[in-house]
Amino acid sequence: MLIDQLKPNIIVRGPIFPEPVQVITSVPMGDSVKLIGKGLKSQKVYEPILNVEQLAKLEATPEKEPFDGDAAKFRLGVEALRLGLAYEYDPYFSLSIARVDPLPHQLEAVYDYFLKLPRIRFLLADDPGAGKTIMAGLLIKELKIRGLVKRILIVTPANLSFQWQRELKDKFREQFEVIKGDVLRANYGSNPWQDRHQVITSISWVSRIEDAKDSLLRSQWDLIIVDEAHKMSAYSSDKKTLAYQLGESLSQMTDHYLLMTATPHKGDPANFCLFLELLDKDVYGDIKSLEEAMLRHEAPFYLRRIKEALVTFPDPDTGQVKMLFTKRKVQTTEFQIDADEWDFYDALTRYVEDQSIKAAADDSARGRALGFTMAMLQRRFASSLYAVRRSLERMKEKRERILADPEAYRQEQINRKLPEDFEDLPEEEQQEIISQLEDVVASVDPAALREEILQLGKLIEQAKELEKREIESKLVKLKEVLTDQGIFKDPKMKLLIFTEHKDTLDFLVAKLRDWKLEVTQIHGGMKIGDRDTPGTRIYAEREFKEECQVLVATEAAGEGINLQFCWFMINYDIPWNPVRLEQRMGRIHRYGQEKDCLIFNFVTTNTREGRVLQKLFERMQKIEDDLDPQRTGKIFNVLGDVFPANMLERMLRDMYAHNLTEDVIKNRIIHDIDTNRFKQITNSTLEGLAKKELNLSAIVGKSAEAKERRLVPEVIEDFFTSAAPHAGIHPKEIAKDKHVYRIGRIPRNLWQIGEQLEPRCGKLGKEYKQIVFDKQLLTSDPTFEWVTPGHPLFECVREDITERVQHDLKQGSVFYDLHQQNPYRLDVFSASIRDGRGNALHEKLFVVETDMTGIMSIRQPTIFLDLSPAKGTHEIPDDNSLPARDSVENTLIQKALNPLLDEVRIQREKETEIISRHMEISLNELINRQNLRMAELLEAQQNGDTSQPLAANIKTTEDRLFELSGRLERRREELQQERNCTITDIRHHGRAWVLPHPERKSPEIEAMVRDDEIEKIAIQKAMEYEQARGWNATSVEKENRGFDLISRKPHPEDPQTAIEVRFIEVKGRSAIGEVALTTNEYKTAERLKKDYWLYVVYNCATNPQVHIVQDPAILDWKPIVKIEHYQIKANAILKNTGEI
Repeated sequence: MLIDQLKPNIIVRGPIFPEPVQVITSVPMGDSVKLIGKGLKSQKVYEPILNVEQLAKLEATPEKEPFDGDAAKFRLGVEALRLGLAYEYDPYFSLSIARVDPLPHQLEAVYDYFLKLPRIRFLLADDPGAGKTIMAGLLIKELKIRGLVKRILIVTPANLSFQWQRELKDKFREQFEVIKGDVLRANYGSNPWQDRHQVITSISWVSRIEDAKDSLLRSQWDLIIVDEAHKMSAYSSDKKTLAYQLGESLSQMTDHYLLMTATPHKGDPANFCLFLELLDKDVYGDIKSLEEAMLRHEAPFYLRRIKEALVTFPDPDTGQVKMLFTKRKVQTTEFQIDADEWDFYDALTRYVEDQSIKAAADDSARGRALGFTMAMLQRRFASSLYAVRRSLERMKEKRERILADPEAYRQEQINRKLPEDFEDLPEEEQQEIISQLEDVVASVDPAALREEILQLGKLIEQAKELEKREIESKLVKLKEVLTDQGIFKDPKMKLLIFTEHKDTLDFLVAKLRDWKLEVTQIHGGMKIGDRDTPGTRIYAEREFKEECQVLVATEAAGEGINLQFCWFMINYDIPWNPVRLEQRMGRIHRYGQEKDCLIFNFVTTNTREGRVLQKLFERMQKIEDDLDPQRTGKIFNVLGDVFPANMLERMLRDMYAHNLTEDVIKNRIIHDIDTNRFKQITNSTLEGLAKKELNLSAIVGKSAEAKERRLVPEVIEDFFTSAAPHAGIHPKEIAKDKHVYRIGRIPRNLWQIGEQLEPRCGKLGKEYKQIVFDKQLLTSDPTFEWVTPGHPLFECVREDITERVQHDLKQGSVFYDLHQQNPYRLDVFSASIRDGRGNALHEKLFVVETDMTGIMSIRQPTIFLDLSPAKGTHEIPDDNSLPARDSVENTLIQKALNPLLDEVRIQREKETEIISRHMEISLNELINRQNLRMAELLEAQQNGDTSQPLAANIKTTEDRLFELSGRLERRREELQQERNCTITDIRHHGRAWVLPHPERKSPEIEAMVRDDEIEKIAIQKAMEYEQARGWNATSVEKENRGFDLISRKPHPEDPQTAIEVRFIEVKGRSAIGEVALTTNEYKTAERLKKDYWLYVVYNCATNPQVHIVQDPAILDWKPIVKIEHYQIKANAILKNTGEI
């Protein structure tokens, strides 16, 4: 090419550049030229100085398009661009690529709060059961599809790791790896945190294990999510827990930081403010900022909705909303052990007390472990005779081994201790620790060991004698309860029985089967598995739902197993950690439960432990009567804050060591489990920040918009099956209209694209057997591969076709329009809105239409779906008199981009104003305090104090003031940058001419051509019809959305809320005749199904009459291939409306 060909906007390619480059300008430099241009892929600016020989190696697009590009490929390129930005058009985009059906409050959190922040620093503090994994999953999908995050870390309590891993995989197709000690050991010498992109790990493990923490802190993350984040709270700024220190470190390692908890504040504003500092220490550096938030009922980065605010979408017929949660009736089932059982209990207690006193005297890890083991024996007795007998047998065997080789035992015990986070561990890890701790003895003295072995032997024999009677009091009570509740009479009634101990589980399963009940089980020794692998937890979950009447489970079923199809539950034994009790109840009392839940807690009233638990439940019931008469479960939700997880066990262990009495423990329960203490938390002034209701009208309105704009399977399927052959993939449908395709091996040319996209989309498979585009088809066969935007296969094909059609886009193409009698020109653009920090807030695709008079208007990119690709060569109108590219771009800015910019600016002003106000309050208060401190110190200096500490304090205060002033200036600057948004990255992708269809005058087609006057009458008649029904109709005719009107049925009590929406395509005919839909209209009808309505207005020239067809896509339309329309006879319309 020559120097004079280097004009702005042309695209140059050649060996000098790694990508196509769009020329911005060129500067002559003697025999050479400085080319300034921007890479089309990377947006990188290039400024090479090129001589004549180098210029000759470049190829350039023609200055004026010849319009000889393939129109079908041109349209495919526009669709590829549109689908790549699909999240911009669908307000709830993730719903079309995730297996979830979210609730109003979940949509509100993700789309009205999280995604509106330039940096997501947020505390979500909804009541339990709100579906935090759903909200986190939606956020992950939205951020990944936008290319904003690649590396994601989720930090949870250890016993919730599996639940997170399972839900993200099942509902969002996101693969996360759980990193624990075994992974760290297996990767010695490398950093597994940095090597993996999506990781789940445990709060307590990482904060406690130095190697784990150090290697984690050497990694970087784009998004960190912390579940049960209250475990990171600190006692004060001077007493920071290890978990809080971890939270501070994580906050500095990531831009996006989401904390989740149901119990954020415990009624203590100072503690809560310290917790919020994890998100932003400038905004919440001082409690005055929080006081301002409480005064205005708004807090930056914070959202809490109470259970009463969590409701369903309004019913389309009545407008009524339903509460998400049914009632939860918790009853204490009291029973007494008989005289023989009590004798055994008494003997066991004497043994436990004797050993506990020895343990209390030994202030070491061994002493604490022995005390724990003795308490575990009493818990096992409360569970079942079989469980305690098996423990006693194991302990006796282990002591006999110790007696035989005491030296080997001493070596083993060096590392034997009870982990601090024992209560948060998964059940299988807890059982392994308990098994190890059963080895611990008070003394290895042979005489003491022999005496203890003798004692254990007597207890074992006593237990066996009791078991032989087969009339265990607790089991008798169980059968009585099952009989009273009708389990034996109704085989469809489901029952969940929880026990802490695997031995009791084995015992109960055998007894229940003896009683002729169908039983399955879940315990910690079972692998997670899947629904098709017998002997695994997920298989047992399915078996319970579909085949078995009873599930007996240990705490493993409280970890990520969902059983809301069952409403009857028995706690056969009671965990001494109240949080575990809440987790158990949450398995059935959750969203999706349609009945009130009935829960029985089995408690013995003639043992000390039983009476303590009886007192606890008695107090809980009184508080529920006072504060939660609706039985929503909110009292149990905060029990763990009033009565910490291990407090009850610690008190009982002190009782066994004779340091506390039963009465002292019960008095402590009466003191702590008190209505006023619960009120202090549930009615704290901080709860003024909680939302009592949702903005349902806005959510419903956006949901209706989302339904219409949603990417549906038909659109994705059409694009993929058209684009894939160009990439070397040839989808074969297994049978007509089944929408299931065989794919086979993926060609090598896509492998490299797959590697580039892997951090954002996941790994591209080398082979796919059968794929589908509609998630409904997964119900018939879950092994189908569901392909959507964001899936690596879809994105590789989209990237490939985008590159392949660049030539056709730049050459320009020609299309036909059946309904226009004059030519017009279409220019395709994309453009972005960015803030002053460089964050891309929006990127959209636009089409500018220019008619032959030079009038320009903005159209949707879907306009190409209403047009037919032209074949062959065509005479293109002379457009020298039409506006040039610069004028077209200016129209785009004035008519589309400036309004979008104004909308974004208003929203951004609102968000930053709240943050700015709180930041100013917080940092100025901190600066003011340091100024007062400095004044005191300088006064002391002026009064003659010359001591070294004074000089050091002045220096420290000066440094602190300098740091705070610097933070204030930096945050002001950052907020100014976030407020200031600009239009940027305007790119012209291609130009097309649209000519009147050459067939529009032919006899068989002419009747389908739109008559604008007739159409105007039809639209008017349709809108009058809607108004007469009490609905509000809005015209969207100019937007190429596949229909003409959106009509909304207002809520009877809130006219701003629409409880039902119709998407209406209007067709007018002067008399009675056949009707045609464009391809876009037909595909939209297929997509919206029963929400799409065809209003055919016949006799527009004389006496207009509206004929209404719901879900018209199900009628027998005949495709007219040469004009890309679908036709139907008048008789079919009249027959459907019952008029012939």
